[in-house]
Amino acid sequence: MDELKDRELKGMAVSVDDTSSDYDPFTNGLYITGLTKEQIETFGLFLNELYQKIREGHSRQVTRNALTMLQGAIFAIGTQKLKNPEWKEHCASSLREIFHEWNEGQLESDFSLFYKNNGEKLSSDESETFKEFKLHYQYFTGIDHHNASTIQGSLIALLKDNSLKLEDCYKDDVFIERVKNFFSKLSRIIEFSRKKQL
Repeated sequence: MDELKDRELKGMAVSVDDTSSDYDPFTNGLYITGLTKEQIETFGLFLNELYQKIREGHSRQVTRNALTMLQGAIFAIGTQKLKNPEWKEHCASSLREIFHEWNEGQLESDFSLFYKNNGEKLSSDESETFKEFKLHYQYFTGIDHHNASTIQGSLIALLKDNSLKLEDCYKDDVFIERVKNFFSKLSRIIEFSRKKQL
């Protein structure tokens, strides 16, 4: 009888709170956000190439590794099931840090310098995408720094909803939707960057 029980248990992973010992937070984070590992690598490559252009074109030292930070953000989302009480803060910290290099207007300026033809202005679609991107930066900064007014203000601006209460802004599904939207906007920026090459 004991031998039969041993055989049954051999194939089962040890679990704690419904999370098996071979649980992979990064894979789960990808699942939650609807992204693939290849997409994260594409985003990281684009951003690291942009950092390189800035180092060469502006002599500004950008020592960040965007791919590592993106992977860290996805990993943090996956730790939600591991009862990490600050998974949102960890994710937000990684995402905001990617764009900490740029002050007001500098991201658009660098984008125009490297990805637009000389003197070409940003389209209304590009301008709107960068505006929303900055609001995401502010939202993630608010989450990272536990700043309630920044969280609420940026989310109201993003969703164009003045009725949002502070408790709405902290909901897990609201945060995850902002992360998804952040990656969607980043994807659009990459699309914009390729237009110059056409």
